[in-house]
Amino acid sequence: MSNLIIVLLLGIIIALIFSFQNQTDVVIYFINWSFTTKISTVLFITFAIGVLLAFISVLPVLFKYKREISKLYRKIKDYEKQFKVSQEQEKSTGN
Repeated sequence: MSNLIIVLLLGIIIALIFSFQNQTDVVIYFINWSFTTKISTVLFITFAIGVLLAFISVLPVLFKYKREISKLYRKIKDYEKQFKVSQEQEKSTGN
């Protein structure tokens, strides 16, 4: 967990340095809408949208793996139950 905090703090520091060094104003046009903002803001928003889209694209695979893991856990429980029953049968027939 501490490694994650260190990486996050390092990322924040790098982002702040980047932001302070990229203070140029740019005009963003979209259809009939336009506004002026800092280039670092545009880049951060674009990066955030990219991260969000990447996360969304990975979600189906994560859900598939989660279902598979649940199915395998159920199989393990069934096998454990069968093993326990077979051991009890061996004890009852063995004595």
